[in-house]
Amino acid sequence: MNAFLKRFLDEKLPLWRALQHCDHGLAALRYSELGKHAADKLSTPVLKRTSMSEIEEQFASIYTRNMFLEVRNQITRSEKYNVVRHHKLKASDICTIEKYLSKDHPKRKVTFKHIEKEMSCDCYWLETKGIPCRHVFAAMKHLHLSDIPRNIIKNRWLKECKDIYLSSPDAQRRFVNPDMISSKRYGGINSQANLFLYYCKKSPKVQQRGMELMSTFLVEMQKMVEDVGEEEKTINGAVHEVHDGIKEPHPVATKGRPPQSKSSQQNSSQKSAKARICRVCKKSGHDYRNCKVRKRKCEESMEEDDDDFE
Repeated sequence: MNAFLKRFLDEKLPLWRALQHCDHGLAALRYSELGKHAADKLSTPVLKRTSMSEIEEQFASIYTRNMFLEVRNQITRSEKYNVVRHHKLKASDICTIEKYLSKDHPKRKVTFKHIEKEMSCDCYWLETKGIPCRHVFAAMKHLHLSDIPRNIIKNRWLKECKDIYLSSPDAQRRFVNPDMISSKRYGGINSQANLFLYYCKKSPKVQQRGMELMSTFLVEMQKMVEDVGEEEKTINGAVHEVHDGIKEPHPVATKGRPPQSKSSQQNSSQKSAKARICRVCKKSGHDYRNCKVRKRKCEESMEEDDDDFE
């Protein structure tokens, strides 16, 4: 989005034109997001193209299309790696991974913890890219693991990432504005309400039954809203505490002369204005060029010069 708007800022467009381009950019982003969401929900990628078909199916069921292709690429690349050393400890297994026919390639160590069901690699691909590396999949194949370790699954790549993030109380505390949480709740229940109305309009009998259910449901919901739980109060209190802790910043003096009021400017101008004094006659009200005494002396000197010339 920033790259899309940057090219219009350099052209110095009017404000209404810049806002129009901003609306077009947001519409394009929403359109592409809807297309990707439909591809994730309504279609499935081609599976069983690697040697780890079970792991591949698990990632395809939880990850989005683009991230699943990235993970499957790492599974395919793991076929070139072998486990050259395996240390069995009391609570973990350490596998040394080496690439086939590549002696110059660095060896990696993958650790699998039995109790926590977690895997880690010293290449730090999971920490930087957010997806498991090829060394992890090579170790999983060697250890005959059929389930994905929970630490290599990142919530941000899941298909239901937005719903999971906004449904947790910890995530709700990160939102400063409580209206964002309420709008998300409204959007989640709006689709179910529309489906309920769609079935109610089919026949009078269904409509009558729907009205009965709606009346009892509204009474129950009104009681629940009046008796707000302690958990909801703590969430709202935590949100308001964020506002209370923020204070106004201290003013910092900027460089340069401080601004002056009109009265101070008038006083300074009156003080700075001095009466003009002529350097010839030493009188005020005129200067050297407009002095009458100087002009009279000049005329007299010119007459004397004329007399001397005759």
